[in-house]
Amino acid sequence: MSGSPPNATATAALDEARAYYSHELEQGVDRFLLATRTTCPWCGDDRLKHRTTTRDLRQFKPGRFRLDECRGCGHVFQNPALSDEGLSFYYRDTYDGLNAERAEANLGSMGEIYRRRASTVRDHRPDQPKRWLDVGTASAHFPAAAAEMFPATVFDGLDMSDGVLSGHRAGRIATAYQGQLPELAPQLAGQYDQVSMFHYLEHTRDPLADLDAVATVLADDGWVLIEQPDPQARSAKLFGSWWAGWNQPEHLHMVTLPNLTKALQERGFEVVEVVHREAHIPLEAFIVLATILNRIAPGEEVPWRDGRPPRFARARRLAGKVLAAPFVPLVRFVDNVVLPRMLRSYHAYRVLARKVPA
Repeated sequence: MSGSPPNATATAALDEARAYYSHELEQGVDRFLLATRTTCPWCGDDRLKHRTTTRDLRQFKPGRFRLDECRGCGHVFQNPALSDEGLSFYYRDTYDGLNAERAEANLGSMGEIYRRRASTVRDHRPDQPKRWLDVGTASAHFPAAAAEMFPATVFDGLDMSDGVLSGHRAGRIATAYQGQLPELAPQLAGQYDQVSMFHYLEHTRDPLADLDAVATVLADDGWVLIEQPDPQARSAKLFGSWWAGWNQPEHLHMVTLPNLTKALQERGFEVVEVVHREAHIPLEAFIVLATILNRIAPGEEVPWRDGRPPRFARARRLAGKVLAAPFVPLVRFVDNVVLPRMLRSYHAYRVLARKVPA
């Protein structure tokens, strides 16, 4: 027989990643930060206040990230923001590389969430869209789920990652665009009557430029569906720097609902529906518990952590799970009852808007 043992490829990938992170971390992570802004990137107001400072609570890569809030319009943004080099560093092995299989499994398990998102369009569009562009589609699991409701619709996908190419190979989308929407918009002008953006705008350098691009790629009377974390959610204050919606350092901009609706109206859109409760995924308290577990008892070796796994790592992980287990019913109660029903706190909002013909 030829070839390597089953785990040889994974071991080689881990060794390669360890060499990369060792080299990068020797130079420090502060170099990844751009200059601190003194004005709001959304409205230009110079009345800024500190909202929170947090860390990478998903992978625990080193670094601290500050979020500021504009006193004028309420926009929350990473300040100072990461450079492109910094974003590459922190995105690496999050959705690809060492974490590719886990990320793909998570995306593929969200079928019910995808169908709820698509139902917002179905409730208002009995005509069914002809061509639908899903922006930030990753490996295009949403179009595959939405196609069950819209069998006559042609779905295309756009993403920065290679996932969009794998989604095309899997037959989930008809056409794959790899790149950024503002750059591709001129060649796609007027080609779509439906665009969707799910938890996408908060990752972009300039959300307003992406909204301009949406108006460009949509035909007259086209529709856009946007979902994203709500920085005005009560849970954002309740959990502070541990709120899952901050998701640092990936989220550069946290757009408030009033700001988004106003921006859409300024670009010729009419807001048709705003969804709060159905956009909520009841996992906020559970993610806090999981974060604490991962912090005190990491589940596996990661190449950006100093040294090899601590002694008795597996035993510590098992003990951590045993200690965390009694808290699971409590956090589930908080997520499913306390936050959405008692506090009416929803971590995200969804907006459906229609482009009004000039």
